[in-house]
Amino acid sequence: MNSMSDLDSLFNNYNHLGFNNPYYFIDNFGKFRIYERFPEAIENFYRDRKLDYVSVVEFLNRNYMLADRTIVEELYHTPWMAKPNFSFDQWINAPLPEHGNNLLPEEDIALILFEKLCSEIENCIGSRKKIGVLLSGGMDSRMMAGALDYLIKTETIKNVEITALTWGNEGTRDVAYAYEIAKRLNWKWKCYRVSAKDLINNIYETAQNGCEYSPIHLHAIPQIRDDNEDLDIILAASYGDGMGRAEYFRWKIKNAPPLKDNVSNLSFLLSENIVKRSIPEVRKDIRAYHLLYATSNKIAQKERDFQLHYMRRMLNPCMNLLQTHKTTFYQVFTSPQVYEFIWGISIERRTDRIYEFMYNQFKTPLKDIPWSRTGRKYLQTSGKSDNLLRDHHNYYHIIEHELLDEMEDMISVSPIYNANIFNRNSIRKLFDIIKDHPNYNINSLYLEKLIWLASLAKFIEIYDIHIPQSSSSIVSNKNIAIHKEYHMTALKNRVKPYIKNILNKSWLPKIF
Repeated sequence: MNSMSDLDSLFNNYNHLGFNNPYYFIDNFGKFRIYERFPEAIENFYRDRKLDYVSVVEFLNRNYMLADRTIVEELYHTPWMAKPNFSFDQWINAPLPEHGNNLLPEEDIALILFEKLCSEIENCIGSRKKIGVLLSGGMDSRMMAGALDYLIKTETIKNVEITALTWGNEGTRDVAYAYEIAKRLNWKWKCYRVSAKDLINNIYETAQNGCEYSPIHLHAIPQIRDDNEDLDIILAASYGDGMGRAEYFRWKIKNAPPLKDNVSNLSFLLSENIVKRSIPEVRKDIRAYHLLYATSNKIAQKERDFQLHYMRRMLNPCMNLLQTHKTTFYQVFTSPQVYEFIWGISIERRTDRIYEFMYNQFKTPLKDIPWSRTGRKYLQTSGKSDNLLRDHHNYYHIIEHELLDEMEDMISVSPIYNANIFNRNSIRKLFDIIKDHPNYNINSLYLEKLIWLASLAKFIEIYDIHIPQSSSSIVSNKNIAIHKEYHMTALKNRVKPYIKNILNKSWLPKIF
């Protein structure tokens, strides 16, 4: 895809936070060769397909890659907030709004945000009639549902058919609350459960699409894509927490730690030399955007880092599997009109109460349906939570008890097992420890790494990826440390809740 007319349509929403940046490489004439999807990009990539070891280090440290890097050397994502110029040799960067100090009351913020959300949904739906909505028991998808229902009830959009799409196990809050919301809004509702077979399929889906996320984070997305080819558009609200409540990965942005450029070697899965060699590149990936979009505002810097690395590099590629040649996928809460407004508000005013006030704009009451995070009404602090399960899945149990041997086979026969960027002794030891000690809390941390390594193994097989070798001896002999680390962490996780319950001391979290 390199004609200007094709690229114009591809980059329509390039300055939206939810835009999934296409892939590109630079040809022998210094021109960008741009492709919408990874399989298409790597198929046309005429250079040696070399594994980018820095991206491997970044992923094993953060569960996503940084900046514009992909798993293949010299193949990149197009830059954040940028589109190509007419000559295909420079990037045109969209300006970013500064974070401001507007002290509007939360009630006024909620009203304006709701209006902008409605406008965004109306614009992205256009003339489309069959609409899918990713719906959970959380607040961001509920705000989207309320706004869409408002547009329907006020006849701003007409003659549409809505299908709510949920994933999770029966008896969990997300599933129960999503069902109740869909029922109350008189929408169709489909629920998808992720089985062992689905997780295996996610391993292959991840591999085919560039290993940019853990197969765990695909959830039921491939199922929803394949089962809803008749939909014109699917809407998601994954950006709602950040825009509506200034929250990222359960961190309020004010209190969230800044993005650090440190690199560790979790359980010595990587060679020590590779880790050391990657440090300057990791720092470069972070600092390049700090220089491009320079700001002295610490809140703004943290929020931009979350957006351009975490949200853009882990969330967007996962969700973009819902974009097909027949079905459009769109993330609400991501238009420039939304984030320009929200980022102009003082951080002191970007509180959880904004969603509480947005409820007042709904045409159909949804406030009484509990929040999946607490099992109580939104912001209700007293009273007993419901008896439903909080976690919507049991992925780690499935992996641990049904997939571990198959994953180990995938890795052990792969070139990555013998490549000198990995420590095969530690990989083997980690599998042994999990098998010997199932159901430890700490297992989930390692299982997420191992299932991604299984995808990486299939990726190298599918695309015939060359793994660069080092002339130095880079394999660590410290693999035995994994055992001590593992058991100490597991012990702390098992003992901590009992000690906290008995003593109820504020200093205990500092110890563990």
